[in-house]
Amino acid sequence: MRVVNSSIYRNYTNSMNSVQLRLNKSINKVSSGREYEAAADSPLSYYRAGQSELGLLRLTSGSLVFTALPEEASISLSGNCLFLFDCARAHRIKILNAAEYGILHFGGQSLPYFAERLFSQTPFRLLPFSAETASEMHILFEKKEADPMACHMYLNTLLARTVLEHRTPEKSAPSYLRAIKSELETHYYQKYTLEDLEQKYRKNKYRICRDFKNCFQTSPLQYLHKIRIQAAKDLLIETDMKVHEISYEVGYENVNHFIAHFKKFSGTTPTAYRCRF
Repeated sequence: MRVVNSSIYRNYTNSMNSVQLRLNKSINKVSSGREYEAAADSPLSYYRAGQSELGLLRLTSGSLVFTALPEEASISLSGNCLFLFDCARAHRIKILNAAEYGILHFGGQSLPYFAERLFSQTPFRLLPFSAETASEMHILFEKKEADPMACHMYLNTLLARTVLEHRTPEKSAPSYLRAIKSELETHYYQKYTLEDLEQKYRKNKYRICRDFKNCFQTSPLQYLHKIRIQAAKDLLIETDMKVHEISYEVGYENVNHFIAHFKKFSGTTPTAYRCRF
């Protein structure tokens, strides 16, 4: 996933019209980093039309109301909190009290996958906020230009973790198969063999393959390759990493094996895929 733009807002002014104009200008600029002022007793709201992106809102003080349109689904936020929302829906933010918050808009080739799994039933998700999360958010909101690779990693980890926490378990799949599938999705960059899975999950490797394919219509290792190639596509578009670097980053030690699997799943080479964008 790549950061599209971000904005930080603090302590509002009395002139709603002038502030709204400046906010809208900020939203359309990449990493403007400007700060705006307004009075706490003058509630401010702004509207943003639907975009093919996801949004991450970090509220550090004060309070606000986020409303997703057109269904008018609202949630009140206050204090330290982290909030994920679907920018495909138009939305409105209204300040209730002097607030300090940042909004990160981001997208990528895996956006449809995450959007379908996270926002098919709800337009937003309130995320848990911890010391570890705070450290990651500092890099995303404050250091994104200096470390785009870390941003990519943190965003994908955040989305994958949220999907796993909120998804409906595959009722037809045994718990050990769901555990294997979850591990492959979140640790795809590690080395896996059927023997490794057999030893860890204490199941015969042939049974693992048979049951996994019956439940998920593919074998464990083919599913792993699919996840790796999707991650590689994001890196090809969002970074300047060389093909052999991306190969190693997503779990392939041999770049020729990486290219072969990429062509199998994408119908083209990594270099040709990057040239499309």
